[in-house]
Amino acid sequence: MSYLEMPVPNRSEHLWRYTSWKKIHPTKVDAVPKIESATVTINGLVTKPSNTTSLTLNNEISRAFLAESNQELHTIIVDDENKDLSIEIAGDNKLNSCNLNFEVRSSGSITICITGKTDWFGLSINGTVQPNVQLSFAIVNDLAESATMLRTEDWSIARDSTLEYGELSSGGSRIKSDIRTYLKGNNSTLDQNIAVNCETTRVDDHHIEIHHQSGYSSSSLSVKSACADKGHAIGTGLLAIEEDCDKTDAGQVFKNLLLSPQAKAESIPELEVLSDDVSAAHGAASSSIEPEQIHYMMARGYTPEDAQAAIVEGFLISSFAKMKNDTTRQFLLDALSKQTHE
Repeated sequence: MSYLEMPVPNRSEHLWRYTSWKKIHPTKVDAVPKIESATVTINGLVTKPSNTTSLTLNNEISRAFLAESNQELHTIIVDDENKDLSIEIAGDNKLNSCNLNFEVRSSGSITICITGKTDWFGLSINGTVQPNVQLSFAIVNDLAESATMLRTEDWSIARDSTLEYGELSSGGSRIKSDIRTYLKGNNSTLDQNIAVNCETTRVDDHHIEIHHQSGYSSSSLSVKSACADKGHAIGTGLLAIEEDCDKTDAGQVFKNLLLSPQAKAESIPELEVLSDDVSAAHGAASSSIEPEQIHYMMARGYTPEDAQAAIVEGFLISSFAKMKNDTTRQFLLDALSKQTHE
């Protein structure tokens, strides 16, 4: 089904409950504008698109729109010769987008940094992690604060493989991310860690789905959001365990740190479990900084502002502390340090 054949989603749909499609679409909802490709640099070399997007397999409006508005596709292979990739994506036109397709054949790492002064940025990622592969993936959103961003990700993990996933989201003014992972083989593993920093009036809406489609698979999702001023973080999570997926071990937790009376955070984890012999858990919690914490740090020479910044940094740093890959972990920590000290 093409984009223009799809009904415009409304707020009654779980995916669009907090962020309307009208606010995310770059122009008018009944149009598919031609969107220019962002510049993609891989390990220091600018690359050109190698394929075109599929226009026949998209049954969700974000994915259909991204595929039709920019049909240029970068297909990137991770193998023994190209196993550690540093990718920079820059969007400096009024409307920019980028479509990436990863074929992960060997163990390695991928880091992605998104920058630019664009008004609107679209990102589509598809990734296939083949059997017996360990991939560590990290992505940083460092767009200009005026940008709106629409992002979709679809990951497939085969048997005996692991996807270690880290994300820092702090750029742009309004963000809508829809990230879905499918664990398709026995002993497939997902370890997903997301840190969100919302200041001024920034709105960051993450929808995360994890689908266990095979037994003896495991997943862990941690989302931590720090919200200051009138910042608003939304996290909706679906953990789905299909039939005949015994011995699955899965959990998800959302934690929010509220730094002002006007800041908001909403976390809605959901479970759909159709197998009996599984371990599945979810939880959500919000808290604020205790005055005693600030006073303690001020007694040691911090200003109130520096004390709060240090507490926020420590809260978000903990998202990445357990990541095993040194390259991706340090990439995320460096980006976080830079953003919290600007």
